[in-house]
Amino acid sequence: MYGRTIPAVTAATELRKVMVWPVAVIDGQASLAEVAEALAADEVGALCVTEEGRLAGIVSERDVVTHLGTGADPTHLTAAEVMSNDLVSAAPGDSVLEAGRRMADAQVRHLPVLEAGEIAGIVSMRDLFTILLGEARD
Repeated sequence: MYGRTIPAVTAATELRKVMVWPVAVIDGQASLAEVAEALAADEVGALCVTEEGRLAGIVSERDVVTHLGTGADPTHLTAAEVMSNDLVSAAPGDSVLEAGRRMADAQVRHLPVLEAGEIAGIVSMRDLFTILLGEARD
């Protein structure tokens, strides 16, 4: 019987091997209602917000809930108005551990992976936690 070796994913693994692609994106002028619809349709916790084709920020489920919880009208707010624009990012060659530390330091749950200024992928705290927990078990 022939077997195939499955490479282990560890804290030292480069993000390029674990990042999610394609990345769910939304235009900065999309309404908060459209953001909520896109999050649900794509079954993701965050969307990369683009303006003029470039990454401008991230909008998450938490951003939507925070604004709706204060009584905001989801048809009058845009993704650009509610997104986090103090971006923390990583490169495809960064390790899982480096990315996890960067996310913990910045207190973010989603980390865009950029290559030459373009969105190459995204990782979530859940993605990295699963890898790191699996390694800790071994």
